[in-house]
Amino acid sequence: MFNKNKDKNKDTPNGTEASKEFNERVSRLLVVCLDGICQLIPQKEALYSALKNLGDVVRKVTRPKPLSGMGKDIEDFFKRQILENSFRETKNQSVKQIVLDLTETIQQISSVTGDFDHKMEASMENIQSASTIEDILAVKEGVMQEIGKIRVRSQAIKSELNEYKRTTQSLSSKLEETEAKALVDSLTNVLNRNAYNMKITQMIREFGQSKEYFCLLVLDIDHFKKFNDTYGHKAGDRVLRSVAASVQDSLRASDLVFRYGGEEFVVILNGIQEDVAFKLAEKIRKGVEREYFVDKDQKLKVTISLGVACVKEGESEVELFERADKAMYVAKRKGRNQVEAAE
Repeated sequence: MFNKNKDKNKDTPNGTEASKEFNERVSRLLVVCLDGICQLIPQKEALYSALKNLGDVVRKVTRPKPLSGMGKDIEDFFKRQILENSFRETKNQSVKQIVLDLTETIQQISSVTGDFDHKMEASMENIQSASTIEDILAVKEGVMQEIGKIRVRSQAIKSELNEYKRTTQSLSSKLEETEAKALVDSLTNVLNRNAYNMKITQMIREFGQSKEYFCLLVLDIDHFKKFNDTYGHKAGDRVLRSVAASVQDSLRASDLVFRYGGEEFVVILNGIQEDVAFKLAEKIRKGVEREYFVDKDQKLKVTISLGVACVKEGESEVELFERADKAMYVAKRKGRNQVEAAE
């Protein structure tokens, strides 16, 4: 009886439609999984081509639909994995730079002491061949000059090593912290504060060497607590996700966005001067302002306030952040939903 009813249901329009809908849902989930896996494996791998081809075949027989439920969860999972993997490459570059700097410093020390040893050997030969007190005193004067030079150079190298030690210790401790912690915020799918702490230390250090300018944006969602209290935490989470996505959409490929904490985000703009950074901040602000949420019959608008600060010579990461943060609070005091440049 059970099998008979089951066969009967398959022949009904409702049964056919339900079966079709089920197959399409499974197909959409399969496409999401295949796309995610393809982004995690190297394109030169044979598996990449096979999975991509399979994805193309499945996509052709699947009606395009916005992802929801499990499909969205799977997509978000792969986004976090991809972002974390790409950022770990930044960490590898940091470690590589530490080793390169150390090697260069050792080479400098070797070249200085090697040259000094060579000159001392020549001085000893000159003393051996000297026939008058004047000749010996002349050699002695030359030795004293060389000692003075190497003392000055040694002091410079010592200062360089001390500075190098401070910056690398700070970076190394942050690298160790990231080993045991996630680098991506699970709610918004952007990098988190752990990742920011590591990246900004690296940026400040590299700026000291290459003078490659970058700017920092600190942005905060306006009246977020009031929004959260009025419409609930689920609505608040939607706002956070939406703002993060909108900010990401406004950025260049070389820029990075981090959820710093609560409703506050930080953006690092690479290779950019303040006037361009200000325009980009305005673009971000307008992008967020265009978004809205529907609660019953109400359209709920979300706005952000931003502070912009570009790195200065000799500035620490803390000082840079404080300048951008203060500028953001000036924007708040002036009425919110605006951009303010640091003094």
